[in-house]
This record gives sequence, C-alpha cells and structure tokens, in this order.
Amino acid sequence: MSVATSSLPSVRINAKRMLHKSLIFLHKWLGVALAVLLLMWFASGVVLYFVPFPVLSQVERLAGLPALRLPPGCCLTAAQAAGQAGLSAGEARLGMQAGLPVWRVLDGSGPDGRPQWRALDARNGLLLPPLPVEAAAALAEAFSGQKALHTEVLERDQWTVPQGLDPYRPLVRVELDGPGGLELYVSPAAAEVVRDTRRAERFWNWLGAVPHWIYFTELRKYPKTWHNLIVWLSISGVILLVTGIVLGVWHLYLNRSRWIPYQKFWMRWHHISGLVAAIFTLTWMFSGLLSMNPFGVFSARAALPAERSAWVGARAVAQLDPAAALTAAQGLQVREIDSLQVGGQAWYRLRGEASHLLLRADGTEDLKAMTALPDSVVHASMQALRPGAMQLTRLDFYDDQYYAREITNNTPYTRPLPVWRAQWADGVGIYADPGSGRLLLRADTSNRWQRILYNGLHSFDFAPLLARPRLRDTLIVLLSLLGTALCFTSCVIAWRVLFSAKRKRSSTSPDAGPKPTGLTRKSLIRQTMLFTIATRLRKRG
Repeated sequence: MSVATSSLPSVRINAKRMLHKSLIFLHKWLGVALAVLLLMWFASGVVLYFVPFPVLSQVERLAGLPALRLPPGCCLTAAQAAGQAGLSAGEARLGMQAGLPVWRVLDGSGPDGRPQWRALDARNGLLLPPLPVEAAAALAEAFSGQKALHTEVLERDQWTVPQGLDPYRPLVRVELDGPGGLELYVSPAAAEVVRDTRRAERFWNWLGAVPHWIYFTELRKYPKTWHNLIVWLSISGVILLVTGIVLGVWHLYLNRSRWIPYQKFWMRWHHISGLVAAIFTLTWMFSGLLSMNPFGVFSARAALPAERSAWVGARAVAQLDPAAALTAAQGLQVREIDSLQVGGQAWYRLRGEASHLLLRADGTEDLKAMTALPDSVVHASMQALRPGAMQLTRLDFYDDQYYAREITNNTPYTRPLPVWRAQWADGVGIYADPGSGRLLLRADTSNRWQRILYNGLHSFDFAPLLARPRLRDTLIVLLSLLGTALCFTSCVIAWRVLFSAKRKRSSTSPDAGPKPTGLTRKSLIRQTMLFTIATRLRKRG
C-alpha cells in the first residue's frame, strides 16, 4: 500500500472535522444573532394569523357613504369634469361630499409623476381644494356617526405605512368618541375616508403585524431598504435552520449508546425541540422569504400593462348623464358610481351597500341595468388579451389559484364569484370579474410554484385544510408553539454564549488585575486528603 493511499482516511477525517467545526461555528453565531428575531417572528405570527393589519374594507367604506342624490342634468361625466379641470383622468368614482356631487378622479399627472386622487365638482368640473382640518373632521363624523375629539395632519403613521395609500397622502387622522377607540384617516385631496383602526386592532397589531413584518414607520418610508432587510434576514434564518438540521441529525450518531449527546438541560432540549420542530420551522422561514419575491423569482399576479390596455380596448367616451343612470337603478340605493371601460365600451357601475348594477354609458343602447357584463363582451375582451388559442371557462366555485381563505361579508368584493378564467397553451391564466369589469388575477407557471411554496407552506392554504378551518387553525397554533419553544431555547443558549464570552473577556483584560492565588474548594479537599494519608503512613512507620 502506498503512502498516498494510506493517508486518504486521515484526510477524510480531517475534512469531516473541519466541516463539523465550520457548521457549529456558523450555526452558533447565526443563532446568537437571530435567536430573538426568530422568537419574535413565531410569537407575532400567531397573533397576526387571528388579527390582520387594519384596513378599510369595501363593506365598511360603502356603508359609511351617503346615498347619491343627483338632480336631473346636474352633472358632467368623468371625462368632461377631468377635461374642465385639466387633469389626466384614470379611474373615476362619483359620490357625495357635504351634500354636493363630486367626481373622485385618479390623476395620472400628479406630483413627481405619481398618481394622485383629486376631487372635482361634478356640476362644473372645478378642481376642489384639499379639505381643511375642520371639514375632514366633519366628514369623519358623518361617516361614523360619532363625534370627533382630536385631529392630526400627517404624511404617514404606523397604520398608514402601506404604499397603496400613497395616492391619497397627506392624511388627516381623526380620533372619535366612543368605547371602541375608533380612528379614521381622511384624504383631504380625495375628500374621503381611506382607513379605519380601533383600539383593540392597534393593540394586537403591536404584538402581531408590526413586529412580524418589521413594519415600523421610519423603516417603511424606504420600501427598497425594508424589502432588502427582510430578504437578507430571511436568508440568514434559512441558513441557520439548515445548519441546525444537519448538525441535529449528525449528532444523533456521535454516540451510539445515547441518542441525545447533550447532558446540559438547555442544550439537550434545544436538540430535542430542533429534531421535532426544525423541518416545519424551516418551511415557514423559507416560505416567508418567498413572500417578498426575492430577486423577482415569481411573476406579478396582476395583469401586464399590455393586457390591461387590451382589456380596456379602444377609447370610448361616456355620454350618459349620471343622473339619468341613477333613475335606472331599479330601487337600488346607490352610494357611488364607478366609470368603467371594457372592450371599447363605456359603462357605469352603480354600487349600493351590498349589491350593484351595470349600465352601458356610451349612448349606443337603451338604458338596461344588469348585474354583470354580457358574456359576448367578456369573451371578446379576454380573447384580445393575448395571442393564440384560448380556453375560456366560467367558474362558479374557487379553483387552486383563485380562492378565498375564509368567507366573510367582504369576500364578494375581494374574491367575487362567478368569474371567467382564460387559459393559454403556455400556462398563463387570467381571471376576470364580469360584475365589476376588472381583471382580478394573472397566474403563470412561476405563480403555481408560488401558490405551493409560499401560500401553501406559510399559511397552510391547501384545499383540504381550507375546507376544514378548525383543523387548519389548530395545526398553525400547535406548530407555532413548538417553533416558539425551539426559539426560546435558542435565546437562552445565545444569552449564555454572550454572557460567558463577556465574562472571559473581562477576566483576561489588562484592567482585571492579577488572578487570585487562593485555593479552590477542590484543591483544598485534595490537599487535605493527601495530608491525612501522609500522617497515617508516618504513624505506621
């Protein structure tokens, strides 16, 4: 046998030892750095599961709006009003403000080129100035039926950090009288309420959504920084858990006579809880990373700009007087009128508190109210979205991509049924709502993986569990408690690592002085025993 061949086992042993030491070093110090963060993520995730971040639902918003009152011939169309004001109109909604009809228009030529909601006088197209604080408080009182106690003008605060509210800023926060601690946020430019929060929501969100998403106001001012922070913290957490799983299994075989090689209490239970909880802890961490769509691995779930343009079709001009549309509402108490365009046709959507009607608004047909767009319009518009053969299906029930986690009174607005699903040979599917004239969802192959790896693993959004909500709730709570226990043992070990390192540094520092030369208890006992033995030997001699 050659020397080179005989040295191979020792090389392998040294490489194995080096790998083992490297994994321990990486796992140890990542654990020290991230233990508290992971504990916070698990504990806050349970709270977030039951108490979502505050949002003004469509049910709440429509319920707070006054009924629409339009005298015959009173109002301009949205395009006419925007033209009078010199605005580039996008979306438009007609409602009431202080007893007067107003068009709320999403102006595409806002400050710095960002879209901005503006309120226009529907009678003459006059651009209305932003509401003063007193008028914003009066609007909040009318919306809620409660008395305003305090107002504050702000750009954003803890409950208005999402970027979806950017077109409404600045905002006025109005504290209202009442036992629930209701606060409403009013957009002076749009002259409408855009968010509500209650005392219980705010309390639980400080324990849930805010720490779980690291959703602090100052950080969320910088969306890219916040996004990158979450991504890299999540990647570090994934590495920590992967190294922990590798070491946990490896250490099972270090001592054949004992499965758990640790004697110390916290290390022993950290190993046991890691073996029990590490796999689903890793899946939660990994799926949480995917929730941020790191490095653009998933396609957007919204329709592409070209697809949205194809859905709208050639520009159509609404000619129908909104007051005339109101008379065709057939007993519906209309609170708002949306101006829509689908397939080169202009439509009005008349919205009540719990139902709606659609009217053709470009003057080509008689006034005939309906609850959904004609099938022919939807089919032609969806065929125009993308080239190639299309399979079109009407869905009266949810499918694997288009679904609702739970059925509430707001579900008809967020996940309405029925919808139309168009599918193409390349795996792209697009869902459209004939009731609102909107494209709801776009899904391709990457989104199907996202559905499993993020929605499925992170929220347990699998069909069998969605059909059994109590089982789903129980699993999430129990597994979260196991993950919390694992992270708690990590925090204790991390504290002891830091404390022992600090103690060693202090004992070896130049200012610590000379080490004491006194005898320890063990050495004193040892010397006493030796002295006793020597004395007895002398007596015998």
